[in-house]
Amino acid sequence: MSWLDWSYAFLAFQPFGGLLVAIPLGILKLGYPWWVTVLTGPPLAYLQVVVVDGLWSLLERWPWFLATLERGRSPRIERLLAGGAGFWATFATAPLVGPWAVMAFLRYARIPQRRAALPILLAMLTVSVAITAVCVLAPSAFAAKG
Repeated sequence: MSWLDWSYAFLAFQPFGGLLVAIPLGILKLGYPWWVTVLTGPPLAYLQVVVVDGLWSLLERWPWFLATLERGRSPRIERLLAGGAGFWATFATAPLVGPWAVMAFLRYARIPQRRAALPILLAMLTVSVAITAVCVLAPSAFAAKG
C-alpha cells in the first residue's frame, strides 16, 4: 500500500473535507474504480462517529463532565428531541454538518449510536455515490465538448 493509498483513507476519515476530497483523489489521481470509492468511502467517513462515540463514553466517566452537561440542558432541546433521533433529520443533517457533529449532538441528547448508525451510513453512501458520479461523468462530459 503506497502513501497515496494511505492518504485516500486518511482524507476520507477527516471531519472537514473528508469524502469531498478523498473520492476525487481516489478516482482522478489514483485511478480507483468507481465502486471502490462507493464501498470504502462511507465506512471510512463513519469512523468519525465511532471516535466521537468512544470519546464521549470516556468523558461520561467523569462526574464533572456529566454535571456540566446537565447544567447546559434546556427544556426546549429536551422537547425537540423527545421523539428520539428522527431518521430523516439525521440523514439530512449528517452530510451538512458532518457525521461527527451529528453523533456528538445525539449523544448530548442521550441517543445511542445504534439508533443513528443507519441514517448516518446511508447519508454517507448517498454522498459517496453523488461525488463519485460527478468524478466519473464530468471528465467525459468536458472532453466531449472540447
